Amino acid sequence: MSLPQLVSPEFTTEIPSTKQKIKFRPFLVKEEKILLMASEGNDPAEMQRAVKSILSNCILTKIDVSNLATFDIVYLFLKLRGKSVGEEIELLMKHSSKSECKHQTTVKMNLDDIKIVGKVSDGKIMLDDKIGVKLKYPTFDEVAKMSENQSNTEIIYKTMAMLIEYVYTEEEVYNDFTDEEMEEWITKLNQKQFAKITDFLADMPKLSQKVEWTCSKCEEKDTVVLEGLQAFFT
Repeated sequence: MSLPQLVSPEFTTEIPSTKQKIKFRPFLVKEEKILLMASEGNDPAEMQRAVKSILSNCILTKIDVSNLATFDIVYLFLKLRGKSVGEEIELLMKHSSKSECKHQTTVKMNLDDIKIVGKVSDGKIMLDDKIGVKLKYPTFDEVAKMSENQSNTEIIYKTMAMLIEYVYTEEEVYNDFTDEEMEEWITKLNQKQFAKITDFLADMPKLSQKVEWTCSKCEEKDTVVLEGLQAFFT
């Protein structure tokens, strides 16, 4: 005789970069196990894989999580975590290395207080009077790929090539090119044109929260700015 199936509640939110409405359910015990194992390993790459897996399971709307921008994934996961476990989280805070006090203080914060900092851009940038590029925000997988056994110079050019979806003029759109061809094309930009592309990446929206706290031992006040997924689970 089969056991009765429990029905999970459904919630609605939107993807920050596209404003698309999606439905999701809270994560279950099996998914919480995946998250706990990733958290214990303290490996950012493992945490990213766990988060993507959990989001794929819990988002009921048909979307490809792998194509979401990094800030989309962090935002959606924090929304999911809030509805699954609770909006309040506890973080261990300690002073910077310059402080004599090494005590760790538990600080509570509400996930609903965490906001996206920065404006979502359509990614279209004119490099001169005639030629423009359409840029996209990097995904989790692309960010991981950027740092795989490459020098800083290699990372910069490969990242820029990865972000360019197409080149356009008033008459034509150029989107049939290899990564190598795009990397070569980028080397022919002048400094001002190249800066326009790097500024797009630097200005990418991110989840950020300023936390003011008081040490429970020395009673010294301190402030920390939390950014990125790992920061909210440390």
